[in-house]
Amino acid sequence: MRFAAIDIGSNSIRLLVAEVPERQGWGGPVETVARAGEVCRLGRGLHETGRVADDLAERAGEIAREFARRARSLGAVHVVAGATAALRSAGNGAEVAGRIGARAGLPVRILGGDEEAQLVYRSVVLGLGSRARESQCVVFDLGGGSTEVVSGVGLQAGRWNSLPFGAVSLTERLLPGDPPTAQVLAMARERISIDLMHGCASMPERTHMLAGVGGTVTVLASVDRGLTDYDPAALEGWWIDRARALESIDRLVRMSHAERRKLPIMGEGRADIIGAGAMVVEALLLRFEAPGLVCSTQGLRYGLVRLAAEEWQARSDEDRR
Repeated sequence: MRFAAIDIGSNSIRLLVAEVPERQGWGGPVETVARAGEVCRLGRGLHETGRVADDLAERAGEIAREFARRARSLGAVHVVAGATAALRSAGNGAEVAGRIGARAGLPVRILGGDEEAQLVYRSVVLGLGSRARESQCVVFDLGGGSTEVVSGVGLQAGRWNSLPFGAVSLTERLLPGDPPTAQVLAMARERISIDLMHGCASMPERTHMLAGVGGTVTVLASVDRGLTDYDPAALEGWWIDRARALESIDRLVRMSHAERRKLPIMGEGRADIIGAGAMVVEALLLRFEAPGLVCSTQGLRYGLVRLAAEEWQARSDEDRR
């Protein structure tokens, strides 16, 4: 059966329509039918005002409505919409979630940080297959307003934390200038490293597999593989050696916005925030002494679509009783 997920993030809104085998929401494979994404930047200015701006909420509602329409036209029997850091932290988050949901014709859930982290972890490990299911892993989802970090073994998540910073919020707080000066970059790296060390203090010192989700990770993997267009099949599971990853990150953070926009893989709304995102990936590689970085394209929306299948099955079982 077909199910759909709408992931309402701080930087972009993403759609997934997928087929999930009956009664195998968290066991069987997910077959992607359609994927889409639109930059919305819900988290813009949030650290200054504490609220999501009306024009951004309006745009998010329009995108969610179109994605919900597309999902239903493709045969999705159940659509789950989940919102993350921007609405979680905004003073008017519940109000904005209601507005988006009313426009889209379905409820919008504001996910807790722990809930988001666990959904991401299981989805990434399932997507990467046997090598992840048999390994000690650290999985992270680097978004616009938060970074979820989860350590575990195979499918069993262990410790996790939702860190209150992402590519958008860090850019606004720590990276003035275009390009930032060496002093600004050094101070930003120190701040990110300290926050990460505190946020991940209870996690293992090192990991055999560091797997990441999010636009920053897919850009790094695309550059490493020499892709000019986004290709999830080519990126899923792509391994970037630690030295190559650190070299690419350093090059990205030193570029100006104009230089980044010339990269063929740099999507709309990414060039101005990729530097901050890259520095978070750098800090994670160093914190967990990882031998490299694994790219995953199966993040939160894959967890939400599996959740949609699970809920539909539970509802069907209840109706038969």
